[in-house]
Amino acid sequence: MTLRVARLSEPPAPAPPRDGAGKLIEIRALEKRFRTRSGDVVQALSNVDLSIAENEFISVVGPSGCGKTTLLRILAGLEQASSGAAMVAGETISAPRPDVGVVFQQATLLPWNTVLDNVLLPVQLRGDKSPESRERALSLLAFMGLGEFAKKYPFELSGGMQQRVSICRALMRDPKILLMDEPFGALDAMTREMLNMELMRLWSEERKTVVFITHSIPEAVLLGDRVVVMSPRPGRISEVLTVDIPRPRSLKTMALPRFGEICDEIRSRFGAELYTEIAL
Repeated sequence: MTLRVARLSEPPAPAPPRDGAGKLIEIRALEKRFRTRSGDVVQALSNVDLSIAENEFISVVGPSGCGKTTLLRILAGLEQASSGAAMVAGETISAPRPDVGVVFQQATLLPWNTVLDNVLLPVQLRGDKSPESRERALSLLAFMGLGEFAKKYPFELSGGMQQRVSICRALMRDPKILLMDEPFGALDAMTREMLNMELMRLWSEERKTVVFITHSIPEAVLLGDRVVVMSPRPGRISEVLTVDIPRPRSLKTMALPRFGEICDEIRSRFGAELYTEIAL
């Protein structure tokens, strides 16, 4: 796929119609239990049900320890459910899949590899050293504004740039699904906002199905088609809210009255209705 290189300030293109979009990810009665070293059983997830359509952007918010990351790891095939089912295109997820890319909280780049070699790693591990793969890697880096850094090493990049490299790496095999576990949580506010804009632009161009975990309610609303609100442990889905704000969106979207209403509605699910009064 040829990627159009755009400037960082360019707003995301309008989303194409989703005629015929079906349920790509199905989660049914999902449960996850862990046994601690002392022998106690911890219930991380309980009776999770969710359907996600192809090309949909789903944001997931919830308090720390509610099982958000555990849910994502199950979707990535890195953890097994204790009971219930998680499926992609009707197939039970039992191991990592080539059509699923994952971006973790930390960039986890190999320090001895160049930026380009880090992006190429997923295909090189499969023995693919083709010129076409190299061209795609360079196109992804250019798309993310990193074309001139292909020969640099991770320690020469800022944290935000490293995370952009990790996103390029996750996209290298052109997955249908992109799973993102608080990828911008450790970044400063300005860098985080910039990468939110980049992610929306990427999504509008590549049309992936995205599951994005975050602790930030405004970030969840800005990015998502729907926001999945999870309860404290054991993690359950307490609410799924549709973000009825048109795309393309920008940072100015956060000033809209409807944006504030949706954020307040989500906060109310956490018993945080008094946040505004306390701030005043």
